[in-house]
Amino acid sequence: MDPRKIAEISRLDLQNLHFPSEARITDAEYLSSYNWIEADTPTIAVPGSPPIWSPPKAPRQLTKDSGFIYIAQNAARHPASPLEPLFRALYAANPTFKISSIDVVTDRNNIRKLLSFVSPDPNGNELETFTIKLEVAKSTLIMCRDEAATHVIIGANDFRGFGHEFEKAYTTSQISNSTGHHRIISYRFCDLSFIIRHETDGYVGANTQMLGPESLSRKLESLSLAAGESAPCTATTASKLRVKEEGRRIALASTLEIKTRTINKPLLFHEVAPQLWVSQTPKLVRAYHNRGRFQEPLVEDVAADVRKWEDDNQTDLRTLGALIKKVLNVVKGCGGQAVVKYDDKGDKLVIWKTDSERMLPDDLYSKWDDANNTQQSLGLRNDPEPTDKTDTERRVEGLRLGPERSKNDQGNHDVPFFDIIQHGTRNGFRQFFRRMPTQLSDYLDLCKSLNVLSIDVLEGRNIRNIMADMRRGKADWDPDEGRKIEGLKSVARDSAFRLLYTFLQGDVKDSNMAYNATLFVVSHRRIFRYKTRKMVREAFVNEFNISQKQQKELDKWPVEECSSAGLQDDDVTTGEEDIYFNSDSSF
Repeated sequence: MDPRKIAEISRLDLQNLHFPSEARITDAEYLSSYNWIEADTPTIAVPGSPPIWSPPKAPRQLTKDSGFIYIAQNAARHPASPLEPLFRALYAANPTFKISSIDVVTDRNNIRKLLSFVSPDPNGNELETFTIKLEVAKSTLIMCRDEAATHVIIGANDFRGFGHEFEKAYTTSQISNSTGHHRIISYRFCDLSFIIRHETDGYVGANTQMLGPESLSRKLESLSLAAGESAPCTATTASKLRVKEEGRRIALASTLEIKTRTINKPLLFHEVAPQLWVSQTPKLVRAYHNRGRFQEPLVEDVAADVRKWEDDNQTDLRTLGALIKKVLNVVKGCGGQAVVKYDDKGDKLVIWKTDSERMLPDDLYSKWDDANNTQQSLGLRNDPEPTDKTDTERRVEGLRLGPERSKNDQGNHDVPFFDIIQHGTRNGFRQFFRRMPTQLSDYLDLCKSLNVLSIDVLEGRNIRNIMADMRRGKADWDPDEGRKIEGLKSVARDSAFRLLYTFLQGDVKDSNMAYNATLFVVSHRRIFRYKTRKMVREAFVNEFNISQKQQKELDKWPVEECSSAGLQDDDVTTGEEDIYFNSDSSF
């Protein structure tokens, strides 16, 4: 689906937003951190460490920056999910973190962009166009940077300053093969709870302190691995990102930002204040040079200056808070996926509804459900149970959370694929195809677990009913309205799992019915995605003796994963789809 404009916000519109009474950051807290590691596979070291401030004792002549420089390292190293490292590091440090209590998860860069729209550059520099990807998970707004380029290569004849060469000369890396340190903090702002990720240039060693006795997790407790020390890597089955245990946690109060400038152009505090404020960075190095020759710079404690800047800019910050709430509500109202773009010609923000891929791996979305389950199991919620839950949902929740579980009830991890079952019963059986490995043996175990938990998968349906539900996924043309009516793909995809379930349970005796239902699934690639088509076909072939003619017809629809993103729903023409629309003649 093409992006659809759903909101515009001009600078004049900002005046009509609902403003909070004050806009101050409170309860700032370090949550986790990580370093990107130079490796063939995307790898982060948790908690990692920023470089330590270690300036030379004499003036130093530096060469200008050159070569490969990251603009957005998370997107460059892990383009499939730039925000995944944030969550992996967060849960390595805080396995029981309640993500549902957070209103906004974002990079510092996104907040700075929105603030630059609210408060234009006083020097008259025009704001460049920008795009931020948006998604709402439950009630949490997730904001992801969307840069035209994730890196730049500075040529021999180009000049981009001395900043990166200065960091190499005046700081010392604490993590072997590190290419950058990112920190994850939380705080309250304008009655919203934020998680902010930002890159940190370094820390002051003399003030370094461990952040208390709490463990990084039972596995990472009191972790302090020396740079270069071997540490195991772990990775989830659904992710290509590897997590390495290395480093030590550095107090927020020790972190610093480094800025370099020519001695003829002093850096004024208000130029860097927004960046320091968003990340609550308390220390600043303003390093001045004369044609690349740097004098010994000083580390400034600017925490009080940041607070004063916050006091002096309450109008803009209250507007920022109101703007973020507006964006959150708009994206909630449109179904949860959008982008916000700054239109430099119209000098306005435009929010577009999109149908893009979700920002995170599937297993991370379950963290919002896990948080809700933890609350219920601890008695933290007094809300009555919603009346629209199905018996299946209540049964699964009762097995996991019910306070009167019998000793014979199996625990969460004793039932194979329990978490996937819980998610599927809440969000539709189609979720099984999205989260399960593509091995038929795993689906056999899944079906056994569904039976152990007494989940009524079919709910009285036979294969004829299943086929009728799958047909509901097809689009139709309404001659009265003169437009295409989209089919109910979610109903069709849920029914495809019911079809697979009946195959593996041996409930279908008519092999012709089974064949025609399978052919319908594999030939309708706009309705059924790769994993669905693959597993339904494998289940059919495994359970039935198919004829050469049936095999030949199935082979006309090879089950292949689409090579390009976005083609899974639209990789065949309508004419091709309709060839076998009436193939279910035996029904």
